[in-house]
Amino acid sequence: MALYKNLKRVRTRTGKSQLEVAHSVGISNAALSNYETGYREPDLETLKQLAVYYGVSLDELAEVKPSAPPVYDLWAVIKNKEVAFNGKRYALKPSQRQQLRKQLADFFEKYDPLVDKSEK
Repeated sequence: MALYKNLKRVRTRTGKSQLEVAHSVGISNAALSNYETGYREPDLETLKQLAVYYGVSLDELAEVKPSAPPVYDLWAVIKNKEVAFNGKRYALKPSQRQQLRKQLADFFEKYDPLVDKSEK
């Protein structure tokens, strides 16, 4: 759903008129009307103010879907002298990095790797 449709949907859900919302947020009624029809898009600051007024997040208002979390190559991560685990940072000596690589290799040897769709 487009931003302008979400703006109108959220406003009507609150039972407020365009005039009430515009006055409370500090924009003109015409500006809010333009945002809700898709004729114009609000700047980020106005969008933040609208989100706060309606009690929704910017993501909800813009209907942003969270993307899949990134996949990290542990081999590359272990190359670093410092790593983090469970919110704590650790400095690894070369021998510790080598031992960790071996343990991970042994662990993952039991599993079949996923096939990357881009490789097909």
